[in-house]
Amino acid sequence: MPYTTKVINETLRRATILPWFSRKAAQDFEIDGYKVEKGWSVNLDVVSIHHDPEIFPNPEKFDPSRFDELLKPFSFLGFGSGPRMCPGINLAKLEISVFIHHLVGRYRWIALEKDDSVQPTLVRMPKNKYPIMVESL
Repeated sequence: MPYTTKVINETLRRATILPWFSRKAAQDFEIDGYKVEKGWSVNLDVVSIHHDPEIFPNPEKFDPSRFDELLKPFSFLGFGSGPRMCPGINLAKLEISVFIHHLVGRYRWIALEKDDSVQPTLVRMPKNKYPIMVESL
């Protein structure tokens, strides 16, 4: 996997865009002793999966090398998974790559505030909108 893809994946793991998504159970099943019936709405907590230390040791550390090895299925859901995976995954990765290339190669940016906490809303974003000062190199 190219290093840029690893950086993008690690960024999406740390700053998951959609913190959860909902699905309907296609059949009855049991998980950890809990019975789920066909038709029930099941919410998948993506943030908890992406920050589970059993899956991603030291989950608060930014470490693109996590993606050097194949991951356990459904442990990384940056673009969803299965038949409902985001159809724009390749375009999104291309756009992110171009943005990073220009941001890093042409500009120096400085955070104006140290608070990097995230709002617990459907679409996650920094609480303070993460203001920066940008200078051309």
